[in-house]
Amino acid sequence: MAHGFIVTEWTEDQGLIVKLSYPENLNVDLDDMMRIFYAHITGAGAAGNVLVRLEKARSNVSSYFTGLDSDMPVMINLMLDLGEDPEMFGETVLNEINEGILKYLKELITNVSENYEIVKKIRLYMKNSLILMDRLKNLSKEQRLAQIYSSEKARAILEALQQKPLSRRDLQGIIEEKLNKIVPNVEFILDPFIKTGLITQDWVEGSTDISLFLLNDFTIFRKPVHKLIEDARKGIPTPEIGNIYLNEVKEFFTEYKPDHEDNLKIAQILMNPDNYDYITLLRERAYPLNKIPKAPGQNIDEIGNFLKTLESNRIIKLIKDTKESIWVFLLTDIAIHTFYPEYLIEKIRMDRMDGKLDKGVAISHLEFLEKIYKK
Repeated sequence: MAHGFIVTEWTEDQGLIVKLSYPENLNVDLDDMMRIFYAHITGAGAAGNVLVRLEKARSNVSSYFTGLDSDMPVMINLMLDLGEDPEMFGETVLNEINEGILKYLKELITNVSENYEIVKKIRLYMKNSLILMDRLKNLSKEQRLAQIYSSEKARAILEALQQKPLSRRDLQGIIEEKLNKIVPNVEFILDPFIKTGLITQDWVEGSTDISLFLLNDFTIFRKPVHKLIEDARKGIPTPEIGNIYLNEVKEFFTEYKPDHEDNLKIAQILMNPDNYDYITLLRERAYPLNKIPKAPGQNIDEIGNFLKTLESNRIIKLIKDTKESIWVFLLTDIAIHTFYPEYLIEKIRMDRMDGKLDKGVAISHLEFLEKIYKK
C-alpha cells in the first residue's frame, strides 16, 4: 500500500533537505533520501522516475525528480510497502499526481505570503491522492483493461503475446529491449492481465520457466449511449433538450474515427475511479448540473474539476434549457470489448511448422484456447 509522500529539495548551500511530507509524522533517514537522490543523478541528473528499495525504512520508493537543471530541483517520493511496484497504480495516474504536487510547489515560490494555506492545500491533495491510489486496487474489469491500455509496459506485453506464447524471462527481455528500460517486477504488470482473464500461466514439460498464454484480446472505443438516445427520442428530460442532445450525438459520431491517441485518452479517463463513477452514473440518465449526485466528502470544486475533464475530452456535454438550467449528458460512452483471439490458431500452426514454437508450448496454447472457445 502507499504510505505517503516525502518531498525533498536540492539546494547548493544546504544540500538535500526535506521540504514537506504527508502524513506529517512520515520520516525517512536522510541517508536513504540521499540514496534516492544519487539514483536520480547517476548520469546526467535529468528529470525522470526511479524505483529504489530502502532496506532500513522497509520501503520501496517511487521517486520523481525534476532534474538538476530545473528552476526547482525537487524529488517527489511516494513511499510504498517493501516489494511493491508503482506499476500497480498505472504510470498515467502517478504522472498526474506528480504534476499536481509540482503545481502547488510552484505556487509556494510565487505566493510567499500565502505559504501556510498552500501547504495545507498540498497536504489535502496528497491525502486525496492516497485515497485514490487505495481505490485503484479495486478496479472493475473494464477499468483493469483500460489500465493495460494506458500503460506503455502493459501494451508492450500485450503486443508481444499477440505474436506467440512466451516464458516470463523471455517476455521481460523483449519488453526491456523494446522500451529500452529495466522492468524489475514484471509480475505487477501482469496482474491486470490475469485478473481480467486475458492470459494464463502454466508450466510446460521440459521448460525451466513459467509460460504465458494469451486467451482473450480486447479493443477500446467510444460508442453512443443508447439509453439516453431512446430517452431523448421520447422527449426526456424535455423535447427541446432531447433534440439538441440527438443533434450533438449525430454530429460527433459522423466525424468520429477511433485512433490510438484518442483510445489512450479515453482509457486513462476510464481507469480513474472518480471519472468512472460519473460515467457509470450518467449512462442511465441526464442530470441538472445543480443536482448531480456527489460522493461523501466531495465539494463543488472537486465535482467541477471532474466534469471539466470529461467535458474537455467530449465524454459529457452540458446543455442549457429555456429556463437557463444546465443539464449534464453523457455524450460518448467508453466501451471495452473483449474477443476470442481466433487469429492465434493459424499463427500457432504456422510457427510450429516453421520451427519457431516448441511443440509442448504450441499444444498447451491450443488446449487453453479450446477451453476458452467452449466457454
